[in-house]
Amino acid sequence: MTSVFKGFSMGGFSDIFQASKDADPYKNADILPLPPSRRTWSKKIFLFFWLSTAINIAEWSGASTALAVGLTVGQAIAVNAISTIIICLALVINGHGGGKWNIPFAVINRTGWGIRGSWFALCSRIILSCCWYGVQGWYGGQMVKIMIGSIWPSFYNMKNTFGPGAGMKTNEFVSFIIFWTVSLPIFLLRPEQYRIPAIFSSVIVTIAAFAIFIWALAKEGNVGPLWRNPEEVYGIGRLRGSQLSWTMMRMISSGIGGWAGGILYQSDFSRYAVQPGDQMWGQIFIIPVCLFGSNILGIITTSCARGFYPDEPLLWRLYDLLEAIQKHSGPGARAAVFFASFAFFLSQICVNVVACGVVGGMDLAALLPRYINIRRGSFVIAIIGIAINPWKILNTANSFIAAISGFAVFLGPLTGIMITEYHIVRKRRIKLSHLFEPSSSSDYWFCHGLNWKAPVAWLLGVWPSLPGFCASVTPDRIQVSTTWVHVYYMSWLLGFFISGSMWLVLNTVWSPPGLGEVDEEEINDNDSDIKSPHAYESGGP
Repeated sequence: MTSVFKGFSMGGFSDIFQASKDADPYKNADILPLPPSRRTWSKKIFLFFWLSTAINIAEWSGASTALAVGLTVGQAIAVNAISTIIICLALVINGHGGGKWNIPFAVINRTGWGIRGSWFALCSRIILSCCWYGVQGWYGGQMVKIMIGSIWPSFYNMKNTFGPGAGMKTNEFVSFIIFWTVSLPIFLLRPEQYRIPAIFSSVIVTIAAFAIFIWALAKEGNVGPLWRNPEEVYGIGRLRGSQLSWTMMRMISSGIGGWAGGILYQSDFSRYAVQPGDQMWGQIFIIPVCLFGSNILGIITTSCARGFYPDEPLLWRLYDLLEAIQKHSGPGARAAVFFASFAFFLSQICVNVVACGVVGGMDLAALLPRYINIRRGSFVIAIIGIAINPWKILNTANSFIAAISGFAVFLGPLTGIMITEYHIVRKRRIKLSHLFEPSSSSDYWFCHGLNWKAPVAWLLGVWPSLPGFCASVTPDRIQVSTTWVHVYYMSWLLGFFISGSMWLVLNTVWSPPGLGEVDEEEINDNDSDIKSPHAYESGGP
């Protein structure tokens, strides 16, 4: 018996939990350059993927936020158009590395931050993924509530067994758990297998969005009171002069900030492109249509609903609108409400699973590659997502929502460094083998795995927005001058350009090793595999 325990060493115990036999602390199958067999996303798949994720609850209600702070409909549309253009440009530019080299955001960042220094960027993304997984999951649970309520209307009036401090009702919690549970099996699929779900979800949600819009427009007969006179509906005077300008700037930054995480991790999905550049079709053509179109459909539908449901609160949240439709239209509307809620339920699953769970899983796979692959990491994100109690966050902690919404303060500088490093400093040329070599022989090892220039450039981009950020999160405790507030309104753009510029200056003065170089076998052969990643293709459990 003693000999058995002696044979079962700690090394043997840890081997059981390894992501794969050949995984080590700096690489596994899911973060190595993808072999051709795993690059399955064609131009068409990218189009469907963005349709299924960009038409969602948040985008539907986005323009109403701009109206609520005093902008007119025309101004809200202009703000949305500007932010959409910036988002699309950033997505295309930052997704190039993944399409060309087939590596994720976490690995590309090693060229600038260093092989160990890149862990900082990973931790930032992982924290955000956990928070948003819980919050977006709660929104998905609201759609589940509407689906169940359309079949059994008594579910809306289900007895609440929670106390007043719980921040939720029993039917909401049941719906959230159902959504959370249904989402879990999807993590068993690899991202290259998301093609069929993306196509199905995109078709269903597009039909549902236009059906709701056309129905509301036909029922009201015009675009509604919100479109004609929003300041009267919201009880806010019309903005003018500098106040108008800064409010528009604030909403532009808010729109970009909502996609700040998506911009940063674009390579996580562009790496699955069959050919480099395939991802651009979805980014250039479909994302502008989805983002801009969803906001327009949402604002007109909300305006129409204000006209024919004047006694209801403003129905800018889609699940509130669907519940009101069933309430006022009677039993005949139940089938239509179910279909619409089911379509957006599918869309919310895509958003939550892909943009939060899988992305966080990839980051965890790069942080602890020996023990975590994408699948395991996604489950970890899901567990933490429910552990943060999203119902309390959304109902009792508005400052926390302001904090994660304002996280663009930290992501903008990261993006500025990443884009400048890849496109300007490195000129899109990388030594792939050096990205996975944790020693001084690697061009990306710098000083013990950290490039000191990265935190310096990042901090210089972050600090100007910090006073305004702190004031927005805790307005009752921290008061700052209007100047700092205005600086915060430009946070993503300002941080992006400051950190990007400083990165260029620092690398001009202290030139990094290996500029313009690639491994010899990679020249004109993008399908080559470094250190035989095919050996990792099974990926383990």
